[in-house]
Amino acid sequence: MRLEIELVDGGAGRPAPDLPPARITPQRRRLDRFELWVLFAFAAVSMWVLALDVWRVVFDGGVWTGTDGVYIVDQMQYLAWIKDASKHVLSSNLFVLRDTPADYFNPAVVVSGGLTALGMAPWLSLLLWKPVAVIGFFFAVRGFAYRLLTGVWPRRAALVLALFFGSFTNVYGQFSVLGDLFPGFLTWGYVFGVMALAAMVWALVAHHDSRLNGRRLWLAGLLGGLASLLHPWNGELLIAMVIAAELVMLASRLYQRSHLKLTIATLVGTGVPLLYYAILGKADLSWKLAQVASKHAFSFWSITIAIVPLLVPAAVAYTRRPTTFLAAAARTWPVAAFAIFVLSGTSLGATPLHSFQGITIPLAVLAVEGLQIIGWNRIQRPVLVGAVLVALFTIPTTYEELKIAHGLAAPTANNANFITSDENDALDYLARDKEPGSVLTRSYLGTAVPGKTGRRTYVGDCLWSEPNCYGLTYNAQWLFSGTLTPAAAQSFVLGSGARFVLADCQTTNDMRKLLGPIIRSAHGFGCAAVYEVE
Repeated sequence: MRLEIELVDGGAGRPAPDLPPARITPQRRRLDRFELWVLFAFAAVSMWVLALDVWRVVFDGGVWTGTDGVYIVDQMQYLAWIKDASKHVLSSNLFVLRDTPADYFNPAVVVSGGLTALGMAPWLSLLLWKPVAVIGFFFAVRGFAYRLLTGVWPRRAALVLALFFGSFTNVYGQFSVLGDLFPGFLTWGYVFGVMALAAMVWALVAHHDSRLNGRRLWLAGLLGGLASLLHPWNGELLIAMVIAAELVMLASRLYQRSHLKLTIATLVGTGVPLLYYAILGKADLSWKLAQVASKHAFSFWSITIAIVPLLVPAAVAYTRRPTTFLAAAARTWPVAAFAIFVLSGTSLGATPLHSFQGITIPLAVLAVEGLQIIGWNRIQRPVLVGAVLVALFTIPTTYEELKIAHGLAAPTANNANFITSDENDALDYLARDKEPGSVLTRSYLGTAVPGKTGRRTYVGDCLWSEPNCYGLTYNAQWLFSGTLTPAAAQSFVLGSGARFVLADCQTTNDMRKLLGPIIRSAHGFGCAAVYEVE
């Protein structure tokens, strides 16, 4: 960048001849020591559940199934996708016994599937994405905040608030924190969601930069498409933000014809994967049923209460008209999130809480800007007071999130994040056995069967073991711990179409006596057993 400096000599209107042209080199935005510590803290939070799991393996002798989260249903699904992708590239639904098409494409799953095909365990090929997600998300938030704010401490405050902000609210009648609004929670097993958020924020930044310099018009659409493939809610949110922000620019007469190509490229690149998901939801029965099963209602007021400490100062920033695309996007983000929240509660979507993931990013930036507008620097010791406030709205809730995760990640009955060594041996046998066939077991181990063995399971979780998941769960429970007669049990097993019956360590029925003549072979593993049936 070359800047000519002219000094007028006595009104003569000529440049001073003795001054050479000055060159100003753009400053490289390297991480300073404070930012390195913030990154370290965020990475440490992201490792919390994984560290707890490894601790229990090393010091308590636990047998871990490789899940890295407090709610293992999603992680088990990721492992199943990876195991299936290691064979077919695309993934199918292994949580039912019927044949399902291998039609799901997720770039991260495909890469992990390739690593698994080379011999890496599925859980490890999934965990390799954690540092990618954590580092990518950190730098995305940093890039977003640094383009919108000036000054060292305003930028630092926004960065810390975006990564660690939390507030207590009413969660299903209890005074607690809302995990989905806390970025650290998403790093506990939801790496695809974190990477999608990072890609979405980088898409906004890339769109902003391309608008200014007219270069790499394709980049925002590419990042938006990645966000859509990894987590379609982020793609929907990105499209809503880009449209809304560019309309704000148009109303402010800051939208030119040259911006049209960029806008189209971003929207098309982001939208094509969403079209794929729409087709998938109509053409694939498993995806259609999963969408229905994942529908739930969530109180908008619980979310509002949680974000009020940021929302109040952020509201002040709305009094200032945005002059850049990114400033407009920051202001439209909360509105777009609410629109997606409402849409997700209808027949057109599901899991509405996902729409507010990452909401601390724009609100943190807007809150800092709002405080600057009202004259924050005029108070005594503004940096000290600001640091105390930031600590007040980050440290207590982060501690609460860690405490809740500690309890939820602990080994408990009917939770397959930890299983017995005998059950693990039985799963390893099914993984090694070359005989094809699906598995009938209780949902407790059924959630682990696809990811551990690559086989279909009679019942796993009630998102993908549809239709009639609860009926399937009860049927399996009656077989292993109920009062079925031998004739009824044998008829049920043969009618299921499963080749293997897996009895976990909580089985109370005598399966040899119950299944009797239909057993082809039996393999005991302490308190667990695998029966191959006719």
